[in-house]
Amino acid sequence: MKKITIFTIITVIILSSLNIVYASSRNLRGKFTESTVAGTNFIEITLEPYYSNDDEERDYYIYLPSGYFVEGKSATFVADRNGRYPFTVYDGTYRKTFVHTVDSIEEPIDYHSKKDIYADFKLLYDYEKKQIVFNLQTDKLRTIKTPKETSLTNEINFYPGSIKNNEPYNLTVEIDDEPFYFKIIKSGEFYLLIYLSPVNYDDYSTIVEYYGYNFTNNEDYTTYPSKDIYDDNGNYEVLVKSNNSQHIFNINISDIDYRRPSVSWAMSQDGLTIEAEDDFELSYIITYDGKYVSLKDKTATYNHPEEIIYNGEYIFIVGDGKGNRTVEKIVIKNKRKLTTTRTRHAIELAVHDFKYTEELFKNKGIEYRKETREEKLFENILPAYMNGKSANNFSPDSSITRAEMVAIFCRLNDLPYDNRAHLKTKFTDIDNHWARDYISMGSSKRYISGYKDKTFKPDNPVTRAEFCQMLTKISTYKPLLNAIPSSTNKDYEDIRGHWGEKEIIQIAGKNLVLSDSEKFYPDKPITRGEVVYAINTLYGYNPTYRELAYINSLYNKYYNFTDIGNHKNYIDIIISVVGMYREVVDK
Repeated sequence: MKKITIFTIITVIILSSLNIVYASSRNLRGKFTESTVAGTNFIEITLEPYYSNDDEERDYYIYLPSGYFVEGKSATFVADRNGRYPFTVYDGTYRKTFVHTVDSIEEPIDYHSKKDIYADFKLLYDYEKKQIVFNLQTDKLRTIKTPKETSLTNEINFYPGSIKNNEPYNLTVEIDDEPFYFKIIKSGEFYLLIYLSPVNYDDYSTIVEYYGYNFTNNEDYTTYPSKDIYDDNGNYEVLVKSNNSQHIFNINISDIDYRRPSVSWAMSQDGLTIEAEDDFELSYIITYDGKYVSLKDKTATYNHPEEIIYNGEYIFIVGDGKGNRTVEKIVIKNKRKLTTTRTRHAIELAVHDFKYTEELFKNKGIEYRKETREEKLFENILPAYMNGKSANNFSPDSSITRAEMVAIFCRLNDLPYDNRAHLKTKFTDIDNHWARDYISMGSSKRYISGYKDKTFKPDNPVTRAEFCQMLTKISTYKPLLNAIPSSTNKDYEDIRGHWGEKEIIQIAGKNLVLSDSEKFYPDKPITRGEVVYAINTLYGYNPTYRELAYINSLYNKYYNFTDIGNHKNYIDIIISVVGMYREVVDK
């Protein structure tokens, strides 16, 4: 009896004690305070737990929204976005979650909220100024801002100025304070206008629209594809095509960011190290224990000052300047064995039992990753300068006309197109010729001379001697010729006393125009294959294996000439029709 009585008394005392703690815990309350983080619009949240009926100061286990717990009288966490932030407090075996709502942080700009603005845009060419013109028309009078001026109008004509081959010109036009983004790319006589739709910040990709133009014939070209999606920097191909010709644009996009930061981590004897990288620019880190760390570069290394001693999930938030963020969840499993008490309080988000917690730690954007696979980028260093004689034939062994030759020289030397050049010419036989402007422009530059009777004879074939003379007369080719050592000193028997003897010796001696016999045949028409060989050799175009494979892939994708497969000038021919590409190194 006595033992039973004592046991009962003890049990009652223990239960009474537990009831008192439980009753006391039911009155646990929390006080939230907010403060700003200097230099940001972020909010630092502080929670102080307390009992309404108890003035005694005590320490608590307080779980931050990140799932990390601290032991103390209060706990703080920096919020970088609006939402509901849970703090879970343990007092003994009792726990209670307090939720604080943050709604005062400025959200990133919603690029889908453009006003209902109708705009039509295109490229024109000012033949008097010999400049490209960007034309934009709106549905009504609006405030339109270009890089040069702001005006209230419904139409603008913007002159970008000189645009270099294959170097995208970035143009931003604001209509009633809404930005519209464009790129203009020149490739020889062809232009490509790219309209970039508003960036989708949910997946960080954007739709682009292509518009092709050729202002030597004032013609709009169809583009393939007409639209594309940019979800990464790199090479994009666009074919512009008409009934008579086509041209490949190879666009190397390197200035667009659609990604959240890339984050990696490592544990060492010195602690936990975070490495972050973003091709836009990093802005901040919010550590697992709720601290704000400012970043100011595209790459950053952060060493956390506190030792990691408990197993669990450690959450770091890394953001860039556009509000995109990466949440790196680091799982630690190899630390010391935890006691029973600590195991109950393992570091984890689930401790809150709060359905909105995952939303607080959500990635925004597609992660930026530096390419680890061997992906090669190529840039176009000279546009295509030749067309086939038809869709199926290049006709490499056919002669080339004087008109075709002068057009090639104008393209290679990037002359600004002048559709009134023929009005100033003295030639009497080019008025209705397709190359009349090329002939007029080229003759003014002394690429090709006419005849004493004021004719040009545009459809006459170019002879081997005439071609040699043309190469020596073009001033921009003189340094290229001087850079090629003379390697042949053949005494061709049929050039002695010829009007072009001096020029033939110079060009043939550098192996630009070849002959496999003792004769040069100066008055024989030069072939199209021989011309492209000479031009590519003059420019030093000797592609590497990788470059040739890439050039060949472009040719196979967009062309199908049936008469060049086994030709000795095959490589030079495909370079002439798709352009010359160099491998981009260290980019």
